[in-house]
Amino acid sequence: MSTYADLAVGRYYLITENQGEELILVQPMMETSLAIFSILHDAGEEITYWRKKTDPIAEILEELSDEEALAYELMFDEDEADEDWEDD
Repeated sequence: MSTYADLAVGRYYLITENQGEELILVQPMMETSLAIFSILHDAGEEITYWRKKTDPIAEILEELSDEEALAYELMFDEDEADEDWEDD
């Protein structure tokens, strides 16, 4: 079984933390000697959380490629630009 220690900082991953749960998109942002600080991306909302490096991950479905990560980021950058324009 995989653990949070298997995830590289700054990359995006589609994972299931527990068997039978939905896929989630996570991005580890920082690591300490014992823990990982990550962002959970959920429909444009970002939720931050800590996990022990030894915490299990039921499945790492895939690591997003650089192109896929950029495409994901651009989807929400465009939404933010639209919101900024509407505020003016």
